[in-house]
Amino acid sequence: MKVCVAKCSSYNYAEVEAAVAEVFSEFGGIETFIKPGERVLIKPNMLEGLPPERAVTTHPEVVRAVVRMVKKAGAIPLVGDSPGTGNTERVAARCGIARVCQEEGAELLPFAEAKDYPHPEGRTVKRFSLARELSVVDKVISVAKMKTHSFMGITGGIKNLFGFNVATTKAQYHLRMQKRDDFAAMLCDLALLIKPVFFIIDGVVGMEGNGPRNGNPKKAGVIIGGDNGFAVDMVMTQMIGFEAEKMPVARVALNWGVVVPLKEIEVTGSGKGLTFNFAPPNNIESLDGRIPAFLVRFFQNQFTARPVMNERCVGCGRCARHCPPKAVKIENRRAIVDYNKCIRCYCCQELCPANAVELKEGFLMRLFSRKK
Repeated sequence: MKVCVAKCSSYNYAEVEAAVAEVFSEFGGIETFIKPGERVLIKPNMLEGLPPERAVTTHPEVVRAVVRMVKKAGAIPLVGDSPGTGNTERVAARCGIARVCQEEGAELLPFAEAKDYPHPEGRTVKRFSLARELSVVDKVISVAKMKTHSFMGITGGIKNLFGFNVATTKAQYHLRMQKRDDFAAMLCDLALLIKPVFFIIDGVVGMEGNGPRNGNPKKAGVIIGGDNGFAVDMVMTQMIGFEAEKMPVARVALNWGVVVPLKEIEVTGSGKGLTFNFAPPNNIESLDGRIPAFLVRFFQNQFTARPVMNERCVGCGRCARHCPPKAVKIENRRAIVDYNKCIRCYCCQELCPANAVELKEGFLMRLFSRKK
């Protein structure tokens, strides 16, 4: 397996285009993966309608570069996603991707209608309900953002595919897969069903800290890519200073044999060898697998990081609307969490527009962490 890391110091289009071209060239060019006339769905990270400089979404110039390469290969580019909040058109307009689609003649697909996709080979999920648009395209390219993630540690090319789930389906998976390893297994099954032909990660400016929404922009100056998303994410993870093989998705992928150990991945490109020191999300540590599951459930308040609303809470209600188990309610213009219902999926922290959700570890979790 091979992953290419190309240097890209800014979002100047000429630089972005050169970096994306460098990545594809390491694999024989984009023509290796797509053919003339094919409909190619480019899947960026469009979590929320925020300006590109916030580093929450894939930068529009990276999307533009991939769109143009698809067109150059004689294929038909389409761009689509199901944002975490807001509809696709408004989110795409605010993060600059709608403008790119209009200028480049690429159709913007709002993932609004779901369709069942059987996955008999799935190890944890045998049937997915995903965007109908997936059934009318020939190939998928994941164009993700280099970010930390409060629940999964990192988000890259594989986690980006979770956006193929439409509306309430996302909440259902959080309810069904409350442990990180279970959620990671679902993501692995999802990736093996969708089978993107290529993965690009926008790491020109990534996000550190409490990603994927409320972290801080962090310049890395790279575009990363490859044809195996698990390998691409592992290389990205190691580059930002985390232990790649300990991330939930990587652990499952290695166990399933769908990716090789990090030391066996060939890393090429002008950015080979670059490393960074990204601040981790507050709750990157997990006790999954370290103590009996019944104890974790029994002592949940103590053995997990719990979301706590700070003084920045404005009572907008977004956390309550998107909470999978309906554990949040608004009282006196303030969000209140019922910790007996809370499943620690951290959707509230991920989507809070005021950055008002802090993740606070219980006493026993802090004690365990010091002793490990």
